[in-house]
Amino acid sequence: MLRNIRIFIMTVLVFGCVMITGCSQKKADDTPFYYGTWDAGLKPGPMDGVRSETVTFTKDSVLTKQVIQGRGEVAMPSDVYKVIAQNTDGTIEIEYLGHPHPVKSTLKRGKNGTLIWKIYGETKTMTRIKTGGEDAHEK
Repeated sequence: MLRNIRIFIMTVLVFGCVMITGCSQKKADDTPFYYGTWDAGLKPGPMDGVRSETVTFTKDSVLTKQVIQGRGEVAMPSDVYKVIAQNTDGTIEIEYLGHPHPVKSTLKRGKNGTLIWKIYGETKTMTRIKTGGEDAHEK
């Protein structure tokens, strides 16, 4: 009888440990690498007045801000997206859910901590920006 109680208690303890370990919260390291604010590497044009551009990826949206001569920093309409595929080569395919039609885009980790973003037939190589008030998801 005492042996059965010990076996039962050990089983409950082992089961409890397995449940606690398996149900633990997601680690910060599991956060997608592309979350955060990136310098889009925009070259200033002589006619449009745009001096620079930043892109911020969050869980479900992309916010683009441009610095425009005479207007300062201007936030463009944010785009809501969803991840549609994570490929074995490390690329992540996202699809914007806006109008006039859904647009697909590809993100990939580049060399030296850069982000390679393919959208609208263009390839942008972006570098992470540290703003001083980074969220926990930004490494």
